[in-house]
Amino acid sequence: MTIPIEVEPAPAEAGEIPVGQAGEPAATVEPARPPRRRVRAAVTIAGFALLAFVTGMFVFNSLVMPRLIHGVGSEVTVPDLGNLTLAQAERTLRPLGLQLSRAGERFDPSVPRGFVLSQDPEAGIAVRGRKRVSVMVSLGEEFSSVPELSGESVRSARLLIGRAGLRPGTVVHAPSDEAGEGLVIGSDPGPEAVLQRDTPVHLLVSTGPGEESFVMPDLIGREITGVRRQLDALGLRVEMPPAAPAVGTIVSQEPPAGSRITRETVIRLLAAGRMIR
Repeated sequence: MTIPIEVEPAPAEAGEIPVGQAGEPAATVEPARPPRRRVRAAVTIAGFALLAFVTGMFVFNSLVMPRLIHGVGSEVTVPDLGNLTLAQAERTLRPLGLQLSRAGERFDPSVPRGFVLSQDPEAGIAVRGRKRVSVMVSLGEEFSSVPELSGESVRSARLLIGRAGLRPGTVVHAPSDEAGEGLVIGSDPGPEAVLQRDTPVHLLVSTGPGEESFVMPDLIGREITGVRRQLDALGLRVEMPPAAPAVGTIVSQEPPAGSRITRETVIRLLAAGRMIR
């Protein structure tokens, strides 16, 4: 007696396409496609990774590399910047990782204009990189112009001279028909002259209108008549007593020859032994 045995068909292995039974057409099975959601996620992750890489490179190049090049954290010795221009001082500091800072300007006759006058920190001090070095720049020797002083009083002129950074000098007096008594006629050096600071400025001050003066000539031995006629023509005063005759030669004169006289001076002459006035 024969017992029939039923055998179930074996399941198809992965990647195999099951075929139909004999006499039946084969079934077509398409491979599975990945979901679109997974593709979008992968693209997003790749974008974030690229952005992070670019950002990291930027930070590294702009912040990390300069610090490595200039040795941040290491000590450097501040160089001497004296007798250097600003451009020269900056070129000296840059390789050391130090920065130049301009603190201000000041007049100094011993340091040329535009050169470093002083620095902070001083030369020889050890500092860390990226430290600022402040410098004071020289304006050179200070000069001042003489102000216009004509017509000023002596006190006012001295104040103006001092405000200009100059020093009042000597005062000389002289007559003047243009300036009133006590007023400045002029200065030495004159107005607008450019001088070093603390240079003295001298003043010429008016004593008021001056009288016209003459030098008394030598009249001894000359004829009194002709001499008096010349003195009268000059407007000079010659007085004589009513009883004295105006004749003879001059034997004495007052004031003496060489004296300075004005139109107000009284001239007395003695002729032939008698005083004529």
